[in-house]
Amino acid sequence: MGKRVVMLDVVFYVVFPIVLWHALRGPVGEYGAMLICTVPGAVYTVYRFWVSHRVQWFGAFLLANLAVSTLLNVFAGSALQMLWNDVSYSIVLSVLFLGTVIVKRPLMLYFSLDFVEMQGAPRAAMKKRFFEGDVFPLFQWITVGFAVRDGLLAAIKAYLIVRYGVEAFDRAIVVREIVSWGITILCIFGFARISKIISERENRHHLV
Repeated sequence: MGKRVVMLDVVFYVVFPIVLWHALRGPVGEYGAMLICTVPGAVYTVYRFWVSHRVQWFGAFLLANLAVSTLLNVFAGSALQMLWNDVSYSIVLSVLFLGTVIVKRPLMLYFSLDFVEMQGAPRAAMKKRFFEGDVFPLFQWITVGFAVRDGLLAAIKAYLIVRYGVEAFDRAIVVREIVSWGITILCIFGFARISKIISERENRHHLV
């Protein structure tokens, strides 16, 4: 399942946009091509929400992210402004993730609650467990990791725009996926550590 998700992410977030960008920028213009390039990713995002319709926080985040991104793209008015809007939105997401850490409500903790509930675990019991002292700091650091991801993406995309202008579009797509998956892989180690801590505690509880 993990390999399938990676493959679909690459196809809908990288391959389709880059192919459409180079095929359509001549016939429909750069801005029109950019708007069309967002369609495969948007459809895929809606599909991911539909197949996980029981997910609460994560599903709401996907839809809100899609809605805001779409509005920013539609009202950008030009290809270059669309790229700069993407930079600004990445900064907003970074601040959002950091904000949830500061108020000690890390967003990744609530996303994780959605997924463990889908696996049949009781949400209330798992929420209590996630907020315990040996697990909660890990969720804080994982959320910081995603904040760093969006902040780093904003900086890299801004650099690419300044250097290449509109030509930064396809370069930014590739960089976005590399950075996103790089940070995600690092955070997976954190999730693995959380799973190990919880499993070890459950095993000790059964032995008592």
